[in-house]
Amino acid sequence: MLPLTGRRRFLTTGALGLFALGAAGCSPLEADRRSAAPGDGNTWGFTDDAKRTVRLGSRPRRIVAYATAAAALWDYGIRPVGVYGSLRKQGGGKDVTLLGEVDLRRVATVGGTWGEISVERLGRLRPDLVVDPLQYGAHQLDQNSLELTGKLAPMVSIEVYGAKVDTAVRRYADLAASLGADFTTHELRSGKAAYTAARDRVRRAITARPGLRVLFASADHDGIRVSKAGFPSIADFEGLGLDVVKPTGGSTIYVEKLSWEVADRYPADLILLDVRASSLQPADLRSNSLWGNLPAIRTGRLGTWNPEPILSHHGMAKVYESLTATLTGV
Repeated sequence: MLPLTGRRRFLTTGALGLFALGAAGCSPLEADRRSAAPGDGNTWGFTDDAKRTVRLGSRPRRIVAYATAAAALWDYGIRPVGVYGSLRKQGGGKDVTLLGEVDLRRVATVGGTWGEISVERLGRLRPDLVVDPLQYGAHQLDQNSLELTGKLAPMVSIEVYGAKVDTAVRRYADLAASLGADFTTHELRSGKAAYTAARDRVRRAITARPGLRVLFASADHDGIRVSKAGFPSIADFEGLGLDVVKPTGGSTIYVEKLSWEVADRYPADLILLDVRASSLQPADLRSNSLWGNLPAIRTGRLGTWNPEPILSHHGMAKVYESLTATLTGV
């Protein structure tokens, strides 16, 4: 997900195809109510973080989800049939920072960049349910796209920015359980235990480095974006005791943009660089002397962070393990 400004461009080409479903033997209303395979005698219901309660005659099986939502469900054994969001890195490879273990060979792509969705492709999948996360209450789809999507399938949403990380993790687990994930299995019980243990370890690693000033950033050719606690993982780390560098400027709750000439405005002992494809990476910055002259970079105190973590037990355990390794290595 991107900050709300600048990401509201949407692909609705082929939207009329949604209404052509009736000619193909599946009306929009039938698609809206499509649910699990016959014979599943249990009705299904879920109240999401937008306070919507969705009730279906049986458990949904054909699920389409935003990238990080698909990744979280995948970690619990729920396999979406379609996915949308920023799915690939520059050069075309799968962006594992957002998709995690999702196998793009096994799911259909209904939108390949932030905010884009093809309603025609979505309709062809005949979804039972769409999972679209919330960013401080805002959907990843604009009103027009929401209305068109709503003619094809019911939607549920988990708040991933305006909620604490542990709450969002719990809510995705709740959704996965409702969709059939079995949390009594050894794999999922182990995953939850690993998440709890990793969170405890990172808390101890933070405590062991008092006063270590940590700056979260992303970079482009024009400068550096110093990140704020509008990103939930930063607020989470701060809650665990991390001394987060807090920029005082900028017009959003997400970042303050600095030109390279003033990239040293906020002193930091450690810099964590955005791993997403939307940010330059260390290899891209090697020839940038202004980057190289930052005190943390000169002393080799550089790590990574993901502004859009996968909010499953497995996904967040990896986040905590990465930060623990970075902190113990500086």
